[in-house]
Amino acid sequence: MKNQHWSEINEATSVAGIKFLFFVYRTLGRAVFNVFLFPVIVYYFVFQPRARRASRDYLARVQRAGGIPPTASLRLYNIRHFFSFGSGQLDKLAAWSGGVRSEQVQYDRYLEFLNTVRSGQGVLLIASHLGNLDISRMMADTHNRVTRNILVHTKHAESFNRILREVDEASCLNLIQVTEVTPATAVMLNEKVQAGEVVVIAGDRTPIGGNGRHAAVNFLGDTAMLPQGPYILASILRCPVYLIFCLRKDDHFRVTIEPFADEIRLSRRNRDGEAQLWAQRFADRLTDFALREPLQWFNFYDFWWRPEGTAGATDQSEGASLVDQSTNQEKQ
Repeated sequence: MKNQHWSEINEATSVAGIKFLFFVYRTLGRAVFNVFLFPVIVYYFVFQPRARRASRDYLARVQRAGGIPPTASLRLYNIRHFFSFGSGQLDKLAAWSGGVRSEQVQYDRYLEFLNTVRSGQGVLLIASHLGNLDISRMMADTHNRVTRNILVHTKHAESFNRILREVDEASCLNLIQVTEVTPATAVMLNEKVQAGEVVVIAGDRTPIGGNGRHAAVNFLGDTAMLPQGPYILASILRCPVYLIFCLRKDDHFRVTIEPFADEIRLSRRNRDGEAQLWAQRFADRLTDFALREPLQWFNFYDFWWRPEGTAGATDQSEGASLVDQSTNQEKQ
């Protein structure tokens, strides 16, 4: 069976279904919500074989790496993985509608980041699809000087963003919907960083189309392709870079914002090689957090897929556009 790039996989989320489950949660509570969630998750588990296989593949790698007991049943973890995803979708809606209390959110290594932003210095945050980044929106509410500009892909964000706007329009952050980061987009983001704002970009999904610049890294014991885009963008913005993870633990959430680099500069001679080293550093941190809470990994596609003929990069899409912009800045 031919592997697909993540952006080619149709979204299985039903807008009406999510709104109904959220209504159940708001009126009857989380326990009753879980009762309604059960048949929904079973349905997707049965009728989404590609996602089911991707989950099993990921969980097997986690088990080999020691994140799951060697005697544990992967079939049981497989279904638990789907239920964890469903619960995470509720957490997203709850975060945007005030359903998560501030005392439920704890922060690790947060003070340095906050002091940097309060000083007027913009930063680049590299996120992932591990855990629930939406919980960290409370950071923006509690400290109103933290303005975040989140790069999202329209194809996968449009339906859910519409629900979020209906739930609480005032809570919308600055979501920048892009399929690729062009030089014009990079200039706009640079203006935001110069204004002391935060730019957020995912470090674990390659550009839409699958033909941008990739970095081959070791992730959970095998080669995975991660985007070079975050590190090329960082070399353009020339600002501090942080990583952000948010994991649920019982009824609490722990947000970790840790320094990644004071500044990233990629040389013209060895841009791909240096970007690969940064991508590997990100993959190493992603591995550490994934092994802590493996069921909170929400990439339900073949993550270890290498595009046919990929030898490191092409001259198309996000990566090439950013390289052109970075090269122009070096000449100035």
